[in-house]
Amino acid sequence: MLPRPDADLLALLAAAPGLYRGPGDGPDGGPFLARMRVTPVVRGRAVTLDYEATNDRDGLRHLEHTVLLAGEDGRLELHVACLTLPGMARFAEAEPGVFRAHDPTLGARIVIGVPQPERLTYAWWWPYGEAAPQAQSRADLRRTQ
Repeated sequence: MLPRPDADLLALLAAAPGLYRGPGDGPDGGPFLARMRVTPVVRGRAVTLDYEATNDRDGLRHLEHTVLLAGEDGRLELHVACLTLPGMARFAEAEPGVFRAHDPTLGARIVIGVPQPERLTYAWWWPYGEAAPQAQSRADLRRTQ
């Protein structure tokens, strides 16, 4: 049984583990196939998100390992390790499903949605130059197992 629709993202994802797959797109790299494994850990107090994006032209485009958990102040946080960041980056939830980089020089956001059971959306936002951050990569994923 899934938690109430107004439950926080951690509760929603901990209740719906598995492999999610689906199409993605972005203004720079174009279409891709995305895959994410959602795994509750520490009795559901955290969730790992193992995400990858591939396409026929470039092969592996993006690879990341992320941990979603409640931070010391009670807000949800993402701790992200991926090939495109200089190290582990911390993102804090600013509003439901919208995580802003703790380091303001990154200017990045990660936006996660659960629009319906067994479906999730995952998007990276970042700015170009002085512009405000915009969705640069977005995947629409459905649970396959």
